[in-house]
Amino acid sequence: MTAPRRCALVLGGSGYVGREVVRALAAEGVRTRFTCHARRDVARALADETGTRAEPVDLRDVAAIRALLARLDEEGALPDVVVHCAVVGGSEPLAEVTDELWDRMHAVNVRALHVLVQALVPRLGGRAADIVIATALDGIRDVPSSAHFASTQAALLGMTRALASELGPRDVRVNLCLLGALGGGISSAIDPSRLADYKKFSAFGRVGSPVEAARAIVRLALHNRWMTGSILPVTGGL
Repeated sequence: MTAPRRCALVLGGSGYVGREVVRALAAEGVRTRFTCHARRDVARALADETGTRAEPVDLRDVAAIRALLARLDEEGALPDVVVHCAVVGGSEPLAEVTDELWDRMHAVNVRALHVLVQALVPRLGGRAADIVIATALDGIRDVPSSAHFASTQAALLGMTRALASELGPRDVRVNLCLLGALGGGISSAIDPSRLADYKKFSAFGRVGSPVEAARAIVRLALHNRWMTGSILPVTGGL
């Protein structure tokens, strides 16, 4: 009997890493939807290129996230693969972090995933599922970072471990893919001297690419059956 075709939802699929995750999932034959917000033109082009579908959603809006899951369920496209690539970055010092920035960053980076998983799990009906969370080194490894951003990445690590324990009996795997410095995206805001240190101490002497990051994320999402609550370091040996 042929296994049912898997469905994926990529949060932040129009972003720097998210775009490559969407491409890699589509190449694996996975029915893929992805969220977008500000980059509507990028999202349309990506959907046309890959045969996927863009879902315009403001991830700060919890009602919109729940409505998206309900609609996907009605359409027979409820995801059994979720990849969280949505991220608001920032390197502001403590004195420059506004309440609005803190709230927006935590809403997108952390709360959106919690709301999605909370809405998804009761709808799975016993189906196995995979959740992969992409994070930066900040707050997880001992690297210089801004407190507001590092706190979101640390929160995702805690969520990974807690959800893996709670959802394991439901055959839902939850893992974290720890990404080192890449050649763009939020890595573009890294101070040049810090970026030079990353390259110096990397086993390869360079930063990574979004394609390399996406390859690891998709392998973990589609071909893992035993890992859960784990950190997969994709850091170039840093």
